Amino acid sequence: MYQYSDRISYSEVDANLNLTYYNLVNYMQDCSCFHSDDVGVGVHYLAPLNLGWFVTTYEIHINRLPKYMERIKISTYPYQVRGMMARRVYVIESEEDGELLIYADSLWVLMNLESLHPARLNDKILEAYPLDDAKPDFKFDRSKLQYRDEGELVGKFKVNENHIDTNGHMNNSFYIDVTRRYLPKEDFSQITVNYKKAALLFDELDVYLVELEKGYQVVLKKDDEVYTIVEYK
Repeated sequence: MYQYSDRISYSEVDANLNLTYYNLVNYMQDCSCFHSDDVGVGVHYLAPLNLGWFVTTYEIHINRLPKYMERIKISTYPYQVRGMMARRVYVIESEEDGELLIYADSLWVLMNLESLHPARLNDKILEAYPLDDAKPDFKFDRSKLQYRDEGELVGKFKVNENHIDTNGHMNNSFYIDVTRRYLPKEDFSQITVNYKKAALLFDELDVYLVELEKGYQVVLKKDDEVYTIVEYK
């Protein structure tokens, strides 16, 4: 388990002083990066090897969004670290009373940044992420999202320099930032993301909105190829 504490800043909240979905994902991502670098297998280790972690799924459950000035604890528990992949559970709690605010699951694949093919985890990486018996036992759907070409084209989006991360593609939190702009509302308790293909610099993506029985699906496509599916429920 890895954990750090922080306080919600004004630049991270919306008009209601709630943490935005975009910054929620950034907190989880930062926790992963701090963890990896603190145990010696983060970006400073991976970059010279032309390796990088690509997230393929998030399943985020929101009990309550933290508010401006609230102090929080962010924890992550890696598990099923084997082959070319790893999973992580995230927990965000109120630092004051331990209230469970958010919990999430994620699946990551280690990629060779030159060939863009999955890479096998070496011994150093495997040893850096031992299984923690204290990992919380949340129930996750692990749904594989499907898009059936039934959405309404609601907008277009171009990937610019500020969206690109060290892996050379649009950072995973920006997919949340882009898709939530097209939602009729933002009061959801679950966000599920399936990343299908990485968006690159200057890619122009079409945004499709599907109204579900409960919630919405927002899909990013280019030339009829699905890049990302995000469900808000």
